[in-house]
Amino acid sequence: MNIFESIFAAISSVYNHKMRSALTMLGIIIGIGSVIMITSVGDGVKATIFSTLNNIDKRVIQIFHQGSSNYDEMLTFEDAEAIRRINNVDQITLLSEMYGIEMEGRMGEVMTGGLAGMDSSYAIIEKVNIQLGRFIDDIDVENHAYVTVLTPQNAFKVFGYLNCVGEKIEIDTWFGKEEFTVIGVLAGSVEPGMMDMMMSTPLTNSLAVIPITTLNDVFGYENKVDFIGATVVGSESTANVAKGITTLLDIRHDTEDKYYAESMESQFDMIDNIFTAITAFVAFVAALSLFVGGVGVMNIMLVTVKERTREIGIRKSLGATNGNIKFQFVLEAVTLTLIGGGIGILLGFFLAEFASGFITAGMGMEVVAVMSPQNITVAFVVSTLTGIIFGVYPAGKAAKLDPIEALRYE
Repeated sequence: MNIFESIFAAISSVYNHKMRSALTMLGIIIGIGSVIMITSVGDGVKATIFSTLNNIDKRVIQIFHQGSSNYDEMLTFEDAEAIRRINNVDQITLLSEMYGIEMEGRMGEVMTGGLAGMDSSYAIIEKVNIQLGRFIDDIDVENHAYVTVLTPQNAFKVFGYLNCVGEKIEIDTWFGKEEFTVIGVLAGSVEPGMMDMMMSTPLTNSLAVIPITTLNDVFGYENKVDFIGATVVGSESTANVAKGITTLLDIRHDTEDKYYAESMESQFDMIDNIFTAITAFVAFVAALSLFVGGVGVMNIMLVTVKERTREIGIRKSLGATNGNIKFQFVLEAVTLTLIGGGIGILLGFFLAEFASGFITAGMGMEVVAVMSPQNITVAFVVSTLTGIIFGVYPAGKAAKLDPIEALRYE
């Protein structure tokens, strides 16, 4: 038999035993379908998150004091100016946060949360979008202005409507209630989606945003800041610049390893690695069903060898070699797993579409399943290898049959 006759014989064997073949392929179908679904949805979720993260400059370094709280070691405005003079550092932004702040909603309910103090550079570095009014500018910071920017959610909670630019709000501080004028409302909807909550920042997670100098005034913070952000330009790696920044800060404060600086670039890589690891692990667990499917294929092929013992004897008596017999049965096993793999890929595609639609509708984040050619190729390769691995033993058993004994088998 030539290769084409062998393929035709293998397909005919599968077709002539439809029910048995279908049950045999079930494990392969479920295994491949599960892997395709998980990897496609996982890639889709990762693509959705990274499309949001791409709005953030990856060459931004976040700098803050680590370890036990020490007022004298806190970052200062002067530290920010020193960092600005480092080679390859372009823009600097300052950020401080105070927690346990109270603000009254329109229905009299008390809203408790954080208050963020920022400068105008934050909007440039973080690409802040404003739908009404404006963000904090340099004049607000210089004049220690009592102005604030709200998220759409908090604007609605306080006023009952979004267009509240020019309205006054009262915020509790260490020195009592202080009145602030709303100058802007961030872009977004009143009801945040799952993606908004997952990607929350000090800007979106605070009750209100005010100039950092004003925050220092109302909380007696002097010239201290909690965080400094620095953008890196040129070809210098962000890791080298970050190391230079921590060294500078330790020298300025006469400390050792008290400051932390990390680029968004490294955080992006970490997020990517985490998603890849989670997807790979879950896909591995799902792929264990392939082992069950492979055992099923081996079992059926052993039954097939038993049923076709006489046929094997006839073929050997007509000149078929052990290699011919082994190849024929391995080919039949591969045919079973390839057909099962093809059906599994289609099943995985439909399951991935359903799962991504469910996530989009139920969690408020638009996820599109990504059916990559790489995953499909891997699925076909795995299907083929499963057929070969679990078909070799039955094929070897068939090839070792004695032709005389095989012809006598009833």
